[in-house]
Amino acid sequence: MALNPVWANEIWIGTEYTEATGTTPGSWTYSKLCEGIEGVTFNSNEQNQQYFFLCGEGVAHNEVTGSAPELQVTGRRIAGNAAQDYIVGKQFALGTDRNSSVKIIAEGKQIVCDCSIGEVVSFGGNTLDVNTFSCTIRFNGKPTVTTASNS
Repeated sequence: MALNPVWANEIWIGTEYTEATGTTPGSWTYSKLCEGIEGVTFNSNEQNQQYFFLCGEGVAHNEVTGSAPELQVTGRRIAGNAAQDYIVGKQFALGTDRNSSVKIIAEGKQIVCDCSIGEVVSFGGNTLDVNTFSCTIRFNGKPTVTTASNS
């Protein structure tokens, strides 16, 4: 059985957006979110419809009908890290000012999706510890999933 350690995955956050011009579509410049990051948890937040049909003999039939995927990111605050600095800069913003894009490379796939950054924590912890860092990156819409390139 091949094991895939968490550190083999990559998370990139869109830190700068270039507006569309003429026939050129808008695009994000990404910064890697890894320095200081100790934990990442993916949650699909699935919505389920449950039915009890006569032929099921009392056992439910389930259909996943929606999801609200998110990444919960935890670690230590590293000032000067482009990805963390961008996220911390959103800490007191509201509405569309919290929007960005996320790119994830995991399990041989590249997942790209517009996102919203929430629950930003940029300081705190025990007296002798480096400040804590955490945030929740919530997908906005359906992600684009492709085979990851080796670049």
